[in-house]
Amino acid sequence: MKAIEINSFGNTDVLNLVEIPEPIISSAEVLVNVHATSVNPADSKMRQGLYPTDENFTFPYVLGRDFSGIVEACGNNVTEFEAGDPVFGVLPAGREGTYLEKLAIDANLIARKPNKLTHNEAAAIALTGLTALVAVEDNLDLKSGEKILIHGGAGGVGSYAVQLAHHIGAKVITTASPINHDYLYNLGADQVIDYNTQDFSGTLSDIDVIFDLIGGEVHQRSLKVLKTGGRIAYIAPLLKDAEPPRNDIEIIRPNVNRDRSHLLRIIELFELGAVVAPDIQLFPLDAIREAHNLIETNHVRGKIILTIK
Repeated sequence: MKAIEINSFGNTDVLNLVEIPEPIISSAEVLVNVHATSVNPADSKMRQGLYPTDENFTFPYVLGRDFSGIVEACGNNVTEFEAGDPVFGVLPAGREGTYLEKLAIDANLIARKPNKLTHNEAAAIALTGLTALVAVEDNLDLKSGEKILIHGGAGGVGSYAVQLAHHIGAKVITTASPINHDYLYNLGADQVIDYNTQDFSGTLSDIDVIFDLIGGEVHQRSLKVLKTGGRIAYIAPLLKDAEPPRNDIEIIRPNVNRDRSHLLRIIELFELGAVVAPDIQLFPLDAIREAHNLIETNHVRGKIILTIK
């Protein structure tokens, strides 16, 4: 079967289309014919060797974390799925490998894809939806009427988080370049700040909740606008020599565990009409280098999806 492998860390030239053996499933796994997988900023960082690896890490290595496809076969102990079922999901934390045609995965980590959700859309909201739900609903416990600032609202996670916060009933403020302002207002944002011309830390105050998808110095400036008792969650790297954080706020690094319950929540919100899939840019599997070059611009609206079937 076809797959994208890397044999060393480096730039996009290390991404290669190759033939590898099909996986053999265990009794608790299903074999999925992958139709779509997303390209996440984390994939680029992993390819460049910017994440720590353990003693079990080896090359060649297949990137990718979330997917949508069709069940081809089920292990002997799998009773909730059968061949032909459309499913989507996210690989367990610490494991990658969805840039390929067939995938073996624990049946407990997938959910049945609704017919109204295409494979491209399901792949686009799998990891992004999971991340936003864990951060905004579980960790930040956002409430109706609170003010939330979402940095990087036009990206995959940001697009989902803006809609989720709007659905909860919060006042949603986000940052984005002008080309994405109408897009974000249509998703439910109440205020969009142009980060090119406005310093949010000079215009905002008494923010209840911040979801920081940018990190670095943006994170440091964000601490200034939180009210006493406010909460901030972040998933992007912080400055190494940053000033000590305030002691009157809560700072959270979400632990985005994979499970079916969050996938079912993603489906629930979609079927309620509270969330729609973000804008999607499609690339075939053999255009993986172009897809990674694009994700590294840090100016992607919505999601980049690799179409495999």
